[in-house]
Amino acid sequence: LGSGARMLVAEAVSRGKWVHMGRVNSKKRLLYAADIGCNSADGTYLAFGPDVNLPKLESWLNALQEGTP
Repeated sequence: LGSGARMLVAEAVSRGKWVHMGRVNSKKRLLYAADIGCNSADGTYLAFGPDVNLPKLESWLNALQEGTP
């Protein structure tokens, strides 16, 4: 989570590249990935306790869509 990642994503986007961020297992990292311009993200969060974690993940995605932290 630093300025280097932001600069690399900006360079890739400027070259028309799709940018993916892995190991996104928290709301903080999901919002960060979106903030620096990543097009997609994944993680294993949902694999562990999907009954409990799916509603949490959906709330993260809703927050991202609404632009609210």
